[in-house]
Amino acid sequence: GPHPTPELSFAVMHLHTYAGIMITASHNSKEYNGYKLYGEDGGQLPPKPADEIVRERQEVTDIFHIKKVAGGIKKIGSEIDKEYLNQVKTIPINRDLIKKWGDKLTISFTPLYGAGGDLGSKALKEAGFNKILTVKEQFKPDGTFPTVKYPNPEFHEVFKISESYGADVELAVDPDS
Repeated sequence: GPHPTPELSFAVMHLHTYAGIMITASHNSKEYNGYKLYGEDGGQLPPKPADEIVRERQEVTDIFHIKKVAGGIKKIGSEIDKEYLNQVKTIPINRDLIKKWGDKLTISFTPLYGAGGDLGSKALKEAGFNKILTVKEQFKPDGTFPTVKYPNPEFHEVFKISESYGADVELAVDPDS
């Protein structure tokens, strides 16, 4: 299922894998949907190794005769979600401020049709924010991004729907989260 991009970086390092692949719509226009590759350090591949992989992929003429990967492929799931959320909890935040405001402050949260809806909501709740209003119109993954021209939180237009929720704080993450 959908997982945020930062979780893939975490999973690559946590599982000590050679690489990670994210199939993504990113925050780009739908015609640019594709995939991202991450190295064993959890970061996106730099240009030289990425170019080598692209060259090799272009030589593939039959997808059913691709070299097997040593160690195979592992899809991340709920066990990595749990480990990732535990790691997120270690990020320093002002816990006293959350104790004071966590039950009072309302937050509208939109993943902008991307992968961060479920885990983003859980992370906010586990941090101590209890009044999360998920923007249901933009919650389910959809690479066509039907209510926005560009699904990027840098553009004010993406908040148009969440503004109608009347929250104290509006939070949007790009589709990769």
